Amino acid sequence: MQQIEKNNKSMDSSSITLRFRSDVLDKLKHEAAQKRISLNTLASQVFSSHAEYDAYASTSGMVSIPKSLLITMMNKLEEKEVEKLSEHIVKNEMKDLTLLSRGEHNLTSFLQTIESWLRVSGFQYSYHTTDHDRNHRLVIQHEMGRRWSLYFEKLFRFAFTELSLPNDPEFEVTDNVIAFKVRE
Repeated sequence: MQQIEKNNKSMDSSSITLRFRSDVLDKLKHEAAQKRISLNTLASQVFSSHAEYDAYASTSGMVSIPKSLLITMMNKLEEKEVEKLSEHIVKNEMKDLTLLSRGEHNLTSFLQTIESWLRVSGFQYSYHTTDHDRNHRLVIQHEMGRRWSLYFEKLFRFAFTELSLPNDPEFEVTDNVIAFKVRE
């Protein structure tokens, strides 16, 4: 249910020819067929993901860890520890990742970084913007439990506070979903 609504600004495109090992190309063709998209679309998604997130993730401290391990570890933390952790991540990791990947740290670049991370992480999400009132609405279905909802809520609250937004964001939280609306 990934849905992204944005301005339909035309983007310039160019073409290149690439060579892949046959076994890699077969896997890519198979994945594209499963997703019911063209091989070109899949390749564009892979390269965009790399350019927007992957190339900067490890530099800013991101690693790949099994979801079940993360859930187990988070459930052992007290709520105050979860809050401290989310504040630490915002101050020491998220800003670095946003600056590295986008070249600036503002609401738009932060939300673009979050969206790139969501795509890579495989979480289901819905992101809508409205130009007329400059509202951003993001709904994330993480399926990782109450402590993770608390973590994400605190993380976004700290991030928005650090960005000195003129309006307070609105949050909705369940055990497996975090949603917010924020205005520029």
